[in-house]
Amino acid sequence: MMKKWIGGAVSLLLLLCLVISGCSSKNSEAAGGEAASDEKQVDLTLLSSWSTDTERGKALQTVVENFNKENENKIKVTVDINPDWPALQQKVKTMIAAGQTPDIFNYNFNPNDLSRQKSGKLLNLTEYMDDAWKSRFTEQDLQAMTVDGELTSIPFEKAGILFYYNKDLFAKAGIEAFPTTWDEFFDVCEKLKDAGITPISLMTADDAWHATNAFTYLAASLGGTSVFDAGKSLDTPEVVKAAEYMKKLFGYTTADALGGNYSVSSNNFLTGSTAMIIDGPWLIGSISEELSPSIAVAASPTFGDGKVQPGFTVTDTYTPWSSGKKNSKEKEEAAVAFLKYMTSEESSKIFTLEGSILLSTKLTLTEEETTQAGPILGQYIKTNSEAPESIVNLVRNLKPAAASKLPSLIEGMMFDRYTPEQFVKQLQEVNQ
Repeated sequence: MMKKWIGGAVSLLLLLCLVISGCSSKNSEAAGGEAASDEKQVDLTLLSSWSTDTERGKALQTVVENFNKENENKIKVTVDINPDWPALQQKVKTMIAAGQTPDIFNYNFNPNDLSRQKSGKLLNLTEYMDDAWKSRFTEQDLQAMTVDGELTSIPFEKAGILFYYNKDLFAKAGIEAFPTTWDEFFDVCEKLKDAGITPISLMTADDAWHATNAFTYLAASLGGTSVFDAGKSLDTPEVVKAAEYMKKLFGYTTADALGGNYSVSSNNFLTGSTAMIIDGPWLIGSISEELSPSIAVAASPTFGDGKVQPGFTVTDTYTPWSSGKKNSKEKEEAAVAFLKYMTSEESSKIFTLEGSILLSTKLTLTEEETTQAGPILGQYIKTNSEAPESIVNLVRNLKPAAASKLPSLIEGMMFDRYTPEQFVKQLQEVNQ
């Protein structure tokens, strides 16, 4: 009997041990599963200048949040924002040089500065470019991003730079329509000035963006859209004449244009202090509801001599996205997954309709969607899409040393330290 009791107790004890062991095992598996899930999540950092107080920044945040939600516990993208675009580009170059290439970043493409692509530290996306992803882009854009046989950047943005003008200020000066020729344009500037209205926003700091937009439009109007083609000298009669016109244009801008940056120049237009500005679609998100009904969009004037086709545009350069080489296949595939998601049809609509960003990716918008975009963006899309030809802003094609020197050269010409001929000659010398 004692043996039976002892045997039963032992059996019961063993059973309890098994149950406890099983529970521990399950708890351990659950904990292990959670740990495994954490270990499997790939964390990526995206560097951008698009702050969330801008339309494009909000659109980017929406796309990132949508992606993170769809890839919960698998991939998480965190946005690191530096709103100073020139400083951010320099930071990326420094990180690449230091062997700490960012996970995902965008930059201004310049065919005269391929230091990023030739660093050997960018992820080659060629093997991931399947037919479905490839169909999102034009062959021309993909070819432009291919350097030494490697596709290390994804085409994303190549926005047209158009003329925005304040219809109310035009009406106050007795101007009924936007000018179609440059002679008419300068007549309009005179009328605005006579009415006590500053005609146009310009700037010379950083990349002298608004000034170089005007300069590029003038040079192309005089010499055609091939005036700045690679291999051509900048020191030509057409470019010198464009410099003369640019100097004249600075007589119709604000006192703070010399030394002013993008924020100063655009704010002058956005507060109604100037009647015109030459800028891209990103300006639209900053136009207040109060000012919006007064703003219209137009194509550039020409000299009417056939050198360029009416409606032609200056564009920003490609602003593609790239990824640094990864130390694991999982992280590499995660970065590619995000780039594919970012350039999808769904995301492209968010960037265009909510962020006012015109993309390189193919996108079909219905008439209703274009109308919903709002009157200014709707005008922009229509004007930009009808452009018969285009030219990239000069500053985006200069070598780094020349791009850096350009603002001080413009200021030197405005202060009469250089003639337009000397301005162009010095720019050509530093660009060689």
